[in-house]
Amino acid sequence: MAESTKDWEIGVGGMTCANCSARVERVLARLPGVIDVHVNLATERASLRLAPDADETAIAQAITQAGYEPRMLGGTHEHEAEDSDRAGARRAVAIAVLLTLPVFIVAMGAHLVPGFDDFLSRFAPPAVWDWLQALLTTAVILGPGRRFFRAGWAAYRQGSPDMNSLVMTGTGAAWLYSLAVLLAPGFFPPEARHIYFETAAVVITVILLGKYLEELAKGRASAAVRKLIGLQAKTARVWRVDREEEVATAQLQVGDLLIIRPGERIPVDARIEQGETYVDESMLTGEPVPVHKGPGDPLVGGTLNQHGSLRAAVTEVGEATVLARIIRLVEQAQGSKPPIQRVADRVVGVFTPTVILIALATFAIWLVYAPPPAVNFALLSAVAVLVVACPCAMGLATPAAILVGSGRGAELGVLFRKGSAIETLARVDLLVFDKTGTLTEGRPRLTHLEPVAGEADDILRLAAAAEAGSEHPLAVAVLEAARERGLTWPGTDGFTAEPGQGVRAQVDGHQVLIGTARWAAQQGMAVDATLAARIEALASEGHTPVVVAVDDQVKALLAFADPLKPDAAAMVAALKARGLTVAMITGDNQGAASAVARRLGVDRVWAEVLPGGKADLVRELKGEGRTVAFVGDGINDAPALAQADVGIALGSGTDIAIEAADVTLTRGELARVITALDLARRTLGTIRGNLFWAFAYNVLLIPVAAGVFYLAYGWHLNPMAAGLAMALSSVFVVTNSLRLRHLSLVRLGVRGAA
Repeated sequence: MAESTKDWEIGVGGMTCANCSARVERVLARLPGVIDVHVNLATERASLRLAPDADETAIAQAITQAGYEPRMLGGTHEHEAEDSDRAGARRAVAIAVLLTLPVFIVAMGAHLVPGFDDFLSRFAPPAVWDWLQALLTTAVILGPGRRFFRAGWAAYRQGSPDMNSLVMTGTGAAWLYSLAVLLAPGFFPPEARHIYFETAAVVITVILLGKYLEELAKGRASAAVRKLIGLQAKTARVWRVDREEEVATAQLQVGDLLIIRPGERIPVDARIEQGETYVDESMLTGEPVPVHKGPGDPLVGGTLNQHGSLRAAVTEVGEATVLARIIRLVEQAQGSKPPIQRVADRVVGVFTPTVILIALATFAIWLVYAPPPAVNFALLSAVAVLVVACPCAMGLATPAAILVGSGRGAELGVLFRKGSAIETLARVDLLVFDKTGTLTEGRPRLTHLEPVAGEADDILRLAAAAEAGSEHPLAVAVLEAARERGLTWPGTDGFTAEPGQGVRAQVDGHQVLIGTARWAAQQGMAVDATLAARIEALASEGHTPVVVAVDDQVKALLAFADPLKPDAAAMVAALKARGLTVAMITGDNQGAASAVARRLGVDRVWAEVLPGGKADLVRELKGEGRTVAFVGDGINDAPALAQADVGIALGSGTDIAIEAADVTLTRGELARVITALDLARRTLGTIRGNLFWAFAYNVLLIPVAAGVFYLAYGWHLNPMAAGLAMALSSVFVVTNSLRLRHLSLVRLGVRGAA
């Protein structure tokens, strides 16, 4: 099933709270062909997993029928919609303020300025001012406030009331009661003939202002992705036949020859054919220091060519470029839901109906027990409960933090594939590292060539011939050593490789084997006690020893050393200072692995583990109740990366490892592991803080709004103050999340890097 499904995203405009996103999820989940759906309030996106026969048009229609706006994603369409939303919110606030200000002055002037009523009566009788409030408030409700009533009524019809429903019910009740007093005062006792148009108008205006501030904050939160998209060049210069042409970047094809001048952005991924330069890759790595590039070096689209003129052949275009993949990863992370969001979703599912019941109970109780005029106090209390309890902050608590955290991560060279990876990484208590290429440079050198029988150069020549068909780092070291000695080697027949053990090849009529002493012994080749002791001694010093056998006779001992990365020891110390256990898995021999572990301060080490065994070992560690992150960079690390709770791939590694990982570090510096961990922990801490504030705000203010403390302490919440508190709670959640933008790249000192 998984192979035949597809992932698809669509924008959803008009959502205002967690109930909105939950309702869209329920509507879409019922459609044929929709296997899974997640709707993100902060990014206003629906992420769906679809069967092959799913109808994308039907999905858009279902969003429209639910009362929301389906939107195209990508390119300028999405950003035009976001800009339009902000402009519309700003316009609605301006109109609402102009209409509400006279209502507020007329209604509240006497409370603020003595003799204000007498001043107004000089111009017109009180009834005229009452009708002026009615007309202006009606204009607010039918104009900028119409969105709450339209969406709120649609939510009621579908049996899923939301924030709009609460605003509609609260302000609508105040407006209708006031109109009834104006139109039929005889139905009300004299003490109950009060009008509350200012309550309805001010609440709507304050909530609109809060939504506008929220839109501004959300725009800043998504700035990272917009910045990345802005790095994509619109045009490129290409050499065609005998002249230079300027073409749209979308028209480029693999193999085209680009002409890149100093100061220009590199349009797509390419490889330098001619020229040298320094390239600013800070958009990819977070590092401000330019990187030297020459013929044969890769260029990443979106980076900045600083000095030299270049000719470069296009290697990737469109969605296959590094920048496009980064944008896609960040958007996927921002659109997904971490497990902690399920708590908020469950609460919000019952929250709004519960609030409506509380508001009705509040009205009924105060109608009986409030001092005269009871209906006034009962109405104001019920409206305050409805307005103050809008669950906007709950809906934004998690996605706002994920939005900012993943965006900041992209700027720092840390790419999260999904939001759940952020939460899981924050909970990790055991980090397991591959050794070669992860903790070490991954470029071992031949340090010892000790013949048992025969000439060293002859043995090295045969070894180079056998290893010529392998891409293993030790094979590369053998070939480099042979070249340094000026040796040449013949071709081979029947090359075979045994992962984690060694290689066999037919060279000049000889059967050559290069591999571990254990493997050679398993093949029936004698390894005497002297040679075994030497192997053990070299391994204990941190070297990787292998034997060379020709025609089933051991001829020489080779030993390799792979330098540790300069920041490896400092990184391990920093992880342990943060309370984590650090482990290492390697296919290398036990002695070499133990030597490396001692120098780095690694807590646990497993050696001589075959590629398939890494994933098995990770599974066992998870079985111990540990939350495990695996860090690697090679093809043989892909199973372990996928098996771990969180797989972290170094961007200097292979595409296969990156695709299997939950977190990708765009550079090979190990400091970025610390950056990723700190970012995840800060983001999860922000989510918890947001959720605490969102829940605590309601727990504290709903009783105050309901008048629970009125008789004992005289505490009561006016609906206008309730609207302001509700709006500010959402703004607080988003601005609190924006603090994640200030997280910096972790720098490590160099310790024990020998």
